Amino acid sequence: MSRKRVIPFTFLTLGLLLPAPGLSQDYTALVEDMGYADTILVNGKIVSMDDRSNLPNTPGNIFEAMAIKGKRIMALGTHEQMQRLAGSRTQTVDMGQRTVIPGLIQTHYHLFTSAARKYGPQFGLTDPSVKLTVVAETTPEATAKRIRDIITNAIRTQNIARGQWISVAVQEGKENLPGTNRTWFYVGKLNRRQLDAATPNHPVMVWGGIGGYFNSVAIEEFKEVFPDWEDSTNLETGPGSALNGYFAVPEQGALTFEYWWKDKPLSDLAEVMRLQGLDVIRAGITTVATRLLYPRTVAAYSLLNREGQLPHRLAYYIESQRGNLFNRKTINEFYRGYGAPWTNHANGGEMMWLNGMCHEIWDSTQNNICMGPDLSAPEDIKARERCPNPDLKAWVALRAGLINGWRAAGVHGTSPHGVRLYIQMLEEAMREANFSVEYVRDLRLTLEHNQVLGNVPDVMEAIKKYGIILNVNTGYLAEVPKLIEDYGEELRKFAMPVKTWIEDGIRVTFEARGTDFWTPIHTLVTRETAVSRIYPESVVLLPEEAIDRVTALKMATTWASEYMLAEDTIGTLEPGKYADFAVLDRDYFTIPVDDIPNMKSVMTGLNGKIVYDNSSGQDRFPE
Repeated sequence: MSRKRVIPFTFLTLGLLLPAPGLSQDYTALVEDMGYADTILVNGKIVSMDDRSNLPNTPGNIFEAMAIKGKRIMALGTHEQMQRLAGSRTQTVDMGQRTVIPGLIQTHYHLFTSAARKYGPQFGLTDPSVKLTVVAETTPEATAKRIRDIITNAIRTQNIARGQWISVAVQEGKENLPGTNRTWFYVGKLNRRQLDAATPNHPVMVWGGIGGYFNSVAIEEFKEVFPDWEDSTNLETGPGSALNGYFAVPEQGALTFEYWWKDKPLSDLAEVMRLQGLDVIRAGITTVATRLLYPRTVAAYSLLNREGQLPHRLAYYIESQRGNLFNRKTINEFYRGYGAPWTNHANGGEMMWLNGMCHEIWDSTQNNICMGPDLSAPEDIKARERCPNPDLKAWVALRAGLINGWRAAGVHGTSPHGVRLYIQMLEEAMREANFSVEYVRDLRLTLEHNQVLGNVPDVMEAIKKYGIILNVNTGYLAEVPKLIEDYGEELRKFAMPVKTWIEDGIRVTFEARGTDFWTPIHTLVTRETAVSRIYPESVVLLPEEAIDRVTALKMATTWASEYMLAEDTIGTLEPGKYADFAVLDRDYFTIPVDDIPNMKSVMTGLNGKIVYDNSSGQDRFPE
């Protein structure tokens, strides 16, 4: 990417010359009604993002200044207009002609795992296992032998005590394609039977990415806390999975939060989450949505919220059936007995609200997409597809949640047949519970990632009919070139056609790359895939599906607020809404496109207060 691309935005300067709607009011009367402003931001380019349409390049109104009263926006307008709202105690903050946007909204972020990795060790929240690493061979048989040899050698040479946990990280072999290890675990080509005889005295977990297996000793210990593990695993992944010792994301996190750390002080775990929250605020993010699997994480965030220490807003989706490894009976009892107490932001907690339920894994990523009849492929390719059915936990849990009044969000919808099956499950639940289309539309169900969802007519028609939000993950576009090799060139047209979806009236948002919003935006604007250790080369996919940068920002602000049912409180800069904002280090709207990934937030406002300030390089969190 050597050439700098500059797209002119002359309309952005015009907004400063136009009177703001509703601001021709009597400012004296406004002061009499509300009192003087507490804070006024001046000398800025304050982009409200208050245009909710899907028209390109429509950011809405742009102002020079913004007045804040308490936690909310009082008014926006020119410098002179806002000064009429200032009293002797009003704080004036000079933006230095910087661009101000609504606080960024991260719609899908497993921030509790990031918190545990980064900040857990300083509080003794660590993985106590003996850690070994293996590089996969070119066959599962050779890899299984390599794993067994590494473990038995370590037990002998390191004198690993009987009963000590051992964890083995299996790295992808250099000659293997990305996702190979994950597939071997998923289909049972790597399993506990290859290891049990060699490890009769040590609990062992072997893992690679989001999949792996336990040996028999580990299973017995794990079942002391999670007695229904076998039923849960067979329900999650399919019959025979427990026999293979297979585990996935739920077990990895449960082993950490609910097994190894079950007796650690909750206050320590809460502090770990708080510190990660400061990193979130540092990036200009004011609201995060996540599913919470584990009771300890719910308790930790709730503790922060009760004590007024939660750094950012948090909309969460309960996923207890995975984090607690429920069987079918318990899943149905849980969602019936819980009472569906989810809510929107306005009627929930100011900083934390239960926004629905989740069962994230439906179809999946890499080799586990579900193309079904929409695209043919060799038998071994089709065999690894993850396509749900009524006897899998995802179907059981989502159906139970829906018929008992829950909103479902954060569910994978990576591929067309996977989403078709989701619609089938949804319509079965609607018939059983006698739900109307209008009722379902009001739920604002969401489907995630969408990397090869494409534009299959019956699937798109259903998404529009039920008002389902598509929440894309641009990072997963990097998987598509390898999948094209597997499925053929016909797959290319399925590669996340965001522009077409938006033009067709589907609401589309995006999940950031952790705290990085700017790399995904660059991909949306250029269609260049992001590079990573796994996918080191960037490619351009469906360049005709590129969108403008303003629309991309709407996906992370204006429209993102709709994802967590909060469009009347956050997501745009408008009078009466919470004063959540980010101040950028350069003008996002006019810089060359290839500079967008280097964007940074230098100041963050939340609830009317400046909660992070790096405008002069001080990197501080004001009290």
